[in-house]
Amino acid sequence: MSQELHKWSHMTKSETPFWVNTLQDLGISIGRVPHAKHHIAPYDGNYCIVSGLCNEALDKSGFFRWMEHRIYDWNGVESNAWKLDPELRARTLRGDYSLPL
Repeated sequence: MSQELHKWSHMTKSETPFWVNTLQDLGISIGRVPHAKHHIAPYDGNYCIVSGLCNEALDKSGFFRWMEHRIYDWNGVESNAWKLDPELRARTLRGDYSLPL
């Protein structure tokens, strides 16, 4: 179901059922505008794909930066955001998981 909610955030209102638009308008599922922030460089936040309600708290806490660091330590795979932003990579590897305001 989460992938369907995510998929609908990429579709126009005319491409989705009325009830999907209602859920997005009410903020129950991730809307088009909030999710689009995730697809804008430097791609460093707004990762929640179900409702987006947790984005602000998770971004402020550095949760996703911390997770990217753990995954990198575990398997050596770098975040795509790191490839686009060497400073983000350096900050994350130093343990600075905050996002610039």
